Amino acid sequence: MKRLSLLMGAVLLLAACGVAPLAIDLLPLLGDDASGSRSVVADGDIEFRLPGDEGQALSGYETLGVRPAAVDLVYRLELSRDGNLAGEAFITFYLAAPGANLWSDDNRLGEAQRLDLQREIQEIAGTLSLSRSQIEALVSGEIVIGAMISGNASGSASIGYSFKQLTLKVAFF
Repeated sequence: MKRLSLLMGAVLLLAACGVAPLAIDLLPLLGDDASGSRSVVADGDIEFRLPGDEGQALSGYETLGVRPAAVDLVYRLELSRDGNLAGEAFITFYLAAPGANLWSDDNRLGEAQRLDLQREIQEIAGTLSLSRSQIEALVSGEIVIGAMISGNASGSASIGYSFKQLTLKVAFF
């Protein structure tokens, strides 16, 4: 009976370890593209992409031996504005497999978040869930990520960005 109890304890301990989420820190993989700036001159619709028009391909993270049940992207991004820009803008995050159209609605992560163009410095943060196809891209060993700022604005400014956190939380439950 004591042996069975020890065996059950070991099984429960292993099961608990298997349920704990795994964190994959993507921030170091961004390198110099973790921060930068874009000049915006607008009198109407605006759209610009971070860290660039093609997003950022990431590889070199440890691939997973088993398919996760759920993956969330945890992000924290600081935006700064130098200049005068008024209007309404939103930021949307995207993740796709290489070769896919990163900026399609199928690759969008969550809903767009409203930005305050009047603020000189603002930090946005949140957690976004990956779709099944995005999880498959992750498991393949290479992904492309990006963020798009869009809206309607007037004026001109330099918009600085700095990713402070970009972590994938992987759950196997």
